[in-house]
Formats: sequence, C-alpha cells, structure tokens
Amino acid sequence: MRVIQESLKFIELGYKVLIACQEGSKISVKSKMAGLPVYPIRMRKYRRAPLTVSALLRIVKREKVDIIHTHSTKDAWLAGITGRISRIPIVRSRHISTPVKQNWRAIFSYRYLSDVIITSGKHIKDELVARNKLNPGKIISIPAGVDIERFDINIKGDKIRTEFRVEDSYPVVGTVAMLRKWKGIHYLLEAVPKVVSVFPDARFIIVGDGSQWNSLHKQIHALEIDRHVMMAGLRDDVPEIISALDMFILPSIDSEATSQVIPQALAMGKPVIATDIGGLPEIVEDAVTGLLIPPGDPGAIATAIIRMAREREEAKEMAMKGRDKILKDFTFQKMIDRTADVYHFVRETSLRKRTT
Repeated sequence: MRVIQESLKFIELGYKVLIACQEGSKISVKSKMAGLPVYPIRMRKYRRAPLTVSALLRIVKREKVDIIHTHSTKDAWLAGITGRISRIPIVRSRHISTPVKQNWRAIFSYRYLSDVIITSGKHIKDELVARNKLNPGKIISIPAGVDIERFDINIKGDKIRTEFRVEDSYPVVGTVAMLRKWKGIHYLLEAVPKVVSVFPDARFIIVGDGSQWNSLHKQIHALEIDRHVMMAGLRDDVPEIISALDMFILPSIDSEATSQVIPQALAMGKPVIATDIGGLPEIVEDAVTGLLIPPGDPGAIATAIIRMAREREEAKEMAMKGRDKILKDFTFQKMIDRTADVYHFVRETSLRKRTT
C-alpha cells in the first residue's frame, strides 16, 4: 500500500511512474485498481533470471526510465542488475527491521546493487551499518508518513461502533495488521481475560488478514473470549475504525520498522500502546506519546490497557503529544518530499558520472 500511495502522489506531482511486478500478485491487482501502469514480469531465480532482466531492460529502454526503485530481495537482484547494465541509478527500500543476512548474496545486493538505501526508520539504518558494515553515507531514514487528510482527527466512528455493537462498551481496543506471527496478536488475545476481569465490557477489534487467521480464531474459542473479540478481516474504512476505538495497540514481537498504523492512530488523537521493538520507540516515547511495553508479554499488555482505560486524562495527554509529533515529523507530504530529494540526488549524480 505504501508503494501504491507514493506512486499515486508522484504521478500527481508530474512524475511518470511504472510498476513492474508479478502478474496476479496483490500489488499488481491493487495497482491496476488504482489506475497505475502495471508491467507484468515473471520474477525468475538464478538460471532463468536473465530472461527477467532482459524483459526489464526492454521496459526501461522503451519507457526511458530514469530511476529504478526496489523493495525486496528478489526484485533488488533482478532490477538491480538491470540498473547496472543500463547505467540507471537504483534506490532500494528496506521496510522491516529483521536483520539482513550475513551471506555474500545479501551483502553484495545491498552494497553493489543500490546507489541509495531508504530505511523506514533510524533503527534499521543503524543495524545495517553496525551489523552489515554498510556505508552510512548511502543510507537515508525516511519513516512512513501519515496522510493527515485521510486520517483526520474529526472523522467519526459511530457507524463502526454500531456495526460491531460496542456503542456502550469500554474500553474498545483495536489493532490493524497483517495477521502474521511476528505481529504478536496471539499475545494480545492472551491478555484479554485479565483485561475483562477488570473491565467486563471491554471489546477488542482486530482488523486484517493473513496466515494466522485460522490460528487466532481457534485461540479465541479456546480462551472463551468470543464475546469480547471481533475479527474484522480486511477493511477499506481504517480511519473510521480507528476513530471508533478508545485506544490502539500494536503488540509486534519482531520485524517492525517505524510502522504505518501507529502514526495513523496518533494522527487521529488515539492513545497508543506499542512494544519496545524495532523502530517503534522512534515514535512512541514511553509515558510521553504512548506506552511502551516489552514484546511477547501478555501481562504487560493487559497492564498497559488497564492503565490507559483507568487514567483517561493521562491517556488523552499522551495521545495529543503523540499527534503533535506526527504532525511535525511523520506526515505523508514530508515522506514524499524526502523521497523526491533522494530521486533528484541519484539522478543528478548519475548524470554527472555519465558526463565525466
């Protein structure tokens, strides 16, 4: 979604943007729905990789591409090689905080198949420098930015509260995430009974889909918390859902950069709880802009929720300080401006190299 949102904004600003991706992939489908030009490419491995590189070379030549921007391992190799052959500058993004492997393929890819690396947080940059010995001069931290027009503090969540029948419930706690194991949702579910023992009307709304869907459903039944937890699936009305919440939580246990949903919740003035993992502390300062808790600790999750629910004024104050931080440092426009600066820098540097 970040790739699509950025692409649409750059087109609005007058850039020409093309998406090359696997045919039938989620980003292919979503990009077409958004009206973006999509080039289906078979992302082949190893022996058949030259076929993909050849296809990419035809695209960049025909469309007169100035910059290639890659986002994950396979496309970084294939498009990176394409860029080196065609002498087109390469920008690579690192969106997650999982350590990059120490094998030669990973290091070669980051070191030689990119001109600039954009990380989604300072924590990821520091990790690449300290652990992988990459040049800090070619790494720029640009956190995900919030579209403050979409995630407007004045949006109402009344329809959502009616839909989920939580009009009179308190607290209503929510999270929005891809349902993968490292998002820590199973630890949140383990915390529900303790919260309910203090606040019997507490309700939990989990928005998203993923590989853990069935496992989480089984856990809800096993814990006998069906009445308190609602699995909402994928939704297009995330701002309205956030508005309906009394607080937002992201209980990740790994791989988290600076997150997109925490800034979105703060932009809407919601108290937030996050785990002290990855780049999340870059946004959530404990007891100042939200509550930070250790990862993988259901007791800490329950304690933080209960504290937020009891201390409403304290929670509100933290939420407002958090919102001020987002408006200052984490807006979508600021992210676009900084990314545009990177694009102009690599293009101008490439042009200078060609003329010398």
